[in-house]
Amino acid sequence: MKMNLVSSWLLITILSSSISLADNSSVPVVAEPKSIAVEEIISDKKIQQRLTDILSAVGSYDQVKVKVISGVAILSGFVDEDSQIEWVNNLANRMDGVVAVQNQIKSHPNQILDLAPAREEIDIFNVALVRHLPTILTAIFVLTISFFLFFLASYGFRRVFVKKIPSPLLLNATSKILSVPIFLLGLYLALRISGLAGLAFTVLGGTGILGLILGLGLKNSFEDYAASILLSIKKPFRPSDWVKIGEYEGIVQKVTSRSTLIIDFAGNHILMPNSIVYKSNVTNMTANPKMRCDFVFGLDYNDSIEEAQALVLDLLGKSNIVLKDPEPWALVDALAGSAVNVRVYFWLNAREVSIFKVSSHILLEVKNLLLSNGFRFPDPDREIVFTNGLSIGRNVKSKTEKTNKSVTNRSPLLEEVRAEAAELNRQSRESDLPDQGENVI
Repeated sequence: MKMNLVSSWLLITILSSSISLADNSSVPVVAEPKSIAVEEIISDKKIQQRLTDILSAVGSYDQVKVKVISGVAILSGFVDEDSQIEWVNNLANRMDGVVAVQNQIKSHPNQILDLAPAREEIDIFNVALVRHLPTILTAIFVLTISFFLFFLASYGFRRVFVKKIPSPLLLNATSKILSVPIFLLGLYLALRISGLAGLAFTVLGGTGILGLILGLGLKNSFEDYAASILLSIKKPFRPSDWVKIGEYEGIVQKVTSRSTLIIDFAGNHILMPNSIVYKSNVTNMTANPKMRCDFVFGLDYNDSIEEAQALVLDLLGKSNIVLKDPEPWALVDALAGSAVNVRVYFWLNAREVSIFKVSSHILLEVKNLLLSNGFRFPDPDREIVFTNGLSIGRNVKSKTEKTNKSVTNRSPLLEEVRAEAAELNRQSRESDLPDQGENVI
């Protein structure tokens, strides 16, 4: 009996404990109270001031105005470029407390003449110039030294080859060509110091300055210079020579490194590129000072041709202007319809006397001499010769009845028949000649 009571009591105790535990598990556990973080709202005035300060610190936004109402940033004003509008818009969107952005900013209208970009480039250039000024000065110093060494070497080479190269132009060109490597070395160093190594290799590689000059249309100038060297070596003519170059004829004044200047007998100045002169046919009238001149006259068939020849040759032999060597000739040239044509050849010193003046003077002397000795000059257009001796009342005087007129023959003075070159050279000195450089022949 007691055992049953104990068992019942244990059972009741266990059931009570289970119920108590079940009740305890259903009661909620209350946690300790914690503080809740509440975001502090930034005032419109502070947002507006913050945006204004940032724009002022950046610069270039002096004309932009900022106004904030209930977290809405209202932007207005003007900027220089459209990209600045987007930048201000992004700045306002990232600002704390800004809930929306109303962007009313506009860019200035494009101006016809806007110097702002130019000023910016000038400022950038000035900064770069100051930064690289020591390098630039060093490069200029090296280039100056190379110029000095170039001219010094050129002078030295001229002294060395002055007796071996007779042509002044060829001597000058040779001395400068031999001195060019010194200048190129200095130019290469100056470019390397300046940081232009690529350009330095281009110059020394032969595809730089020389190729650029020849490729830009200076081929003719190079040909003229080369022709000047060849003309100075061959010397087909000299100053004061009477020449005919192509279709032009005149007296040579000078030959420069580019062109040849002649003055024709009308006083006109003719400037010809040396490349054309070198390629043309050149006739030098005074390279040999002895020049042969000739003229023709007709005598009547009844006159003694042998006597006329002797008289003319005697006249030429007494002249102090006509050369004795080679000797003059008086030859029968043709048996024409109404006359026997005689051609007279004589030689003059063309460097001293004018062939035109002397020929004119000799023609007059021959005419006077032959007329005074009874010779006639038939006119082929007006005279008919009757070979059967038909008499029509004309009094024909025999040779013994011819009236001899005394004619005084006077040899002209040298000043009266001086060569044209002297007069044209005088006119050339008094003229305003084009400056083409130093004479190279």
